[in-house]
Amino acid sequence: MKHLGRDTQPVKYLRRGLKALGWLLLALLVLAAALLAWVAAINWRDEPLSDAARAALTYTPPTGAQLQGNGYLILAGLDAATDGSDPIAAATELGRQRLAREIERRRWVEQHGSRDTDTIPPAMPAAIKSTAELMPAALRCPPGQADCFGWYAARTAEIDQLASQHQPVLQRLAAAASAPRFSNDFPYYLLANFAPYAQLSQAHQLWLAQAATQWVGGQRDHALNTVREAVALRQRLASQSGQLVEAMMALALQYRELRWLGEAAAQLPAPARARYADAIDALLATPPPSLRRALEGEKAFMAGVLHSMNPHGLSWLASPPQGEQDTLWQRLSGSVVALAFLPQATLNRSMDYIAQVQAMSELPPPEIGAAFSRYFEQIGATHGCAKPWVRNATGHCLAAIGASGHQYYALRLADIDGFRRLALLSHRAAVQQVPAADMPAWLAKSPADLHNPYTLAPMHWDAATHSLVFEGRQRQAQNPGGSATYRFVLASR
Repeated sequence: MKHLGRDTQPVKYLRRGLKALGWLLLALLVLAAALLAWVAAINWRDEPLSDAARAALTYTPPTGAQLQGNGYLILAGLDAATDGSDPIAAATELGRQRLAREIERRRWVEQHGSRDTDTIPPAMPAAIKSTAELMPAALRCPPGQADCFGWYAARTAEIDQLASQHQPVLQRLAAAASAPRFSNDFPYYLLANFAPYAQLSQAHQLWLAQAATQWVGGQRDHALNTVREAVALRQRLASQSGQLVEAMMALALQYRELRWLGEAAAQLPAPARARYADAIDALLATPPPSLRRALEGEKAFMAGVLHSMNPHGLSWLASPPQGEQDTLWQRLSGSVVALAFLPQATLNRSMDYIAQVQAMSELPPPEIGAAFSRYFEQIGATHGCAKPWVRNATGHCLAAIGASGHQYYALRLADIDGFRRLALLSHRAAVQQVPAADMPAWLAKSPADLHNPYTLAPMHWDAATHSLVFEGRQRQAQNPGGSATYRFVLASR
């Protein structure tokens, strides 16, 4: 009997241990339930939408009268088939169809959210599957090529053949530039489809390449008229940009125009410089427009994204890697993440952030960097992802993440304006035939609105390379090596 008693002692301890473990698990479950209840209580009521959020959520489709004569529709249908029909009418009709489809798709997203998109109306397919033939890579002037006019002149026959082949597309660019109206009335939302920007970019390159061959061939008036149309179209696109991606496309087009105008001025023989001086000066005189309208588009985009979310759609933030099973703790974390998300409060916060970005993007370039640094510090100190907030903790984190990348766009805009100033100085130096030895003194006397936009000092003269130089803040794919260094090599004088 004693032997049996000793044998049952471990069993007794085991039972006690299992009982204690059971109580511990029960306590953990109660604690988890209490935690979820606490989080749910704190996040029980969402904020009312702010006026800015309501405005961002509102989209009013254009009327038929507003669409009449709208050149943006031509760009939206730029890739319409060129089968012998009226190229302008075909592009306009395709643009109208795409607008109607995008309005239909946005309404679907309003009703169903951004998930489970199996039944969303399909986007309008590209009318032309490939744009490579418009301006083949082998014909594009390389970023390191100092003389693009010479590059294109050596390929005049090929460029003329391409321009003839794609004349309907070039006609569409000219028609969009001179249309009675120009307004981007497309909705911008999570699943939005953009205008055929690749087609626009390559057509713009072909347009300027043909103008370069005309300039070198003595058809300077014709070439300058072409560039005027290109500038007018790009200015309209930039001023009406409804998205940041469209604003950045306009800046990429402006880079090419500035390079073209700077080289055209440098290649002019002395007797012709006075004749074209005012025309080139006027084309270089206007700085890029503000990003305010494009950032209004970002408000509409963020409003659409956040408004279409619901707490249950956010569990992916705590989900395990693909192929792995989630644990009880991960399920609990996912529930907390979902409960701590208030869509309207998050939307209000995002609208506030973008409004601050709008104001900072219009500051003088020397102040942009410091302003964004303070802005990021403020977000991190108050509503960053690492802060132990409970009320709308997930929303604060999402809004902070969405606010983190806008400095790039403001600096890109300032860089292109610095390049514009450099091009204008290069042109005026060519017209005035400033000797290389006098360039530092000449630059020192240059107007303040042509100085380096960041340092406010006169632009730099690099005597070793005989060039005007401006150091930007963002890498530029069209510069040699993709650097942030902008340069114009001046003809020896």
